[in-house]
Amino acid sequence: MNDATNQHGGGPPGERPASAARVAWQLWALFWLLLVLQAGDLASTYLALAAGAREGNVILRGVLYTPGIVVAKACALLFLAALIVRSTTLGRPAPRRLLVGARVIAVAYLAIVTNNLIVAARLR
Repeated sequence: MNDATNQHGGGPPGERPASAARVAWQLWALFWLLLVLQAGDLASTYLALAAGAREGNVILRGVLYTPGIVVAKACALLFLAALIVRSTTLGRPAPRRLLVGARVIAVAYLAIVTNNLIVAARLR
């Protein structure tokens, strides 16, 4: 058995199996939520731009209408998936810390999508 896993369930050392399974489930649920929010970010950005808004992120202005934006978002999601796998099998990064980080990112993207939709609605 790998020294980095607990005796009963594949989580980090010292973590109970049920707790490790619950954190893993939460991490994957957040992954799928972030996938939906990433798609929502693109869709709501395009809606706002079509209504007359201007992209606030100067870095993204040049790639918004290219496949690069989709590739970048896909790479970010693949990186998160790799972190989840590593976290839940090796304990690094700490699963609970990754859970907090993923929650913060999800809240941020929810705010971004909401803002984009509000801007699009106001400009129509």
